[in-house]
Amino acid sequence: MTKEQFFKWNIITNICMALSINTAATILAGGDALQSWVRGCCCAFTINTVAAIIIPVGTIGKWFAEKICKQKPGAFMEMLARNFIINAIYVTIVSFCMAIIGVGLGENLITAWWSTYPILHVVGLITSLVIEVPVAKIVYR
Repeated sequence: MTKEQFFKWNIITNICMALSINTAATILAGGDALQSWVRGCCCAFTINTVAAIIIPVGTIGKWFAEKICKQKPGAFMEMLARNFIINAIYVTIVSFCMAIIGVGLGENLITAWWSTYPILHVVGLITSLVIEVPVAKIVYR
C-alpha cells in the first residue's frame, strides 16, 4: 500500500467508523444534542486517525487472521478475524478516550467505558465488514 492509498484508506474508513460508532454511543447514552454528537464524531475520527498512524493495526490484524486463526487471505473468515482484532484495538482506544472525555478520570471511568464497549465493538465490526470492499475499490481503483 502506498502512502497515498494508506491516507485514503485511513480517512475514508475513519470517517465511516466515527459516524457509526459515535452514533451508537450517542444512542446508548440516551441520545444527546446534535452538538455533542458532532463533537463526538470529530473526537473519534481524530483519535482513530492518530492511532492508525502510530499502531500498525492492519499488520496486526493480518497476522492474527492468517497466523493465529489460519485463514486464507481474501476469505470471509480471514476478513472477519482481521477486522475483529483491528476493531478490538481501535474501539478500545477510542471508547476509552471518549469515556475519559465524558466522565473524566475517576471511579466511574471503567464502569462507563465497559457499559458501552462490547456493543460498540460489535457495531465497529459490522461497519468494517460492510465498508471494506467499497473502500478497497475506492482506494485501489
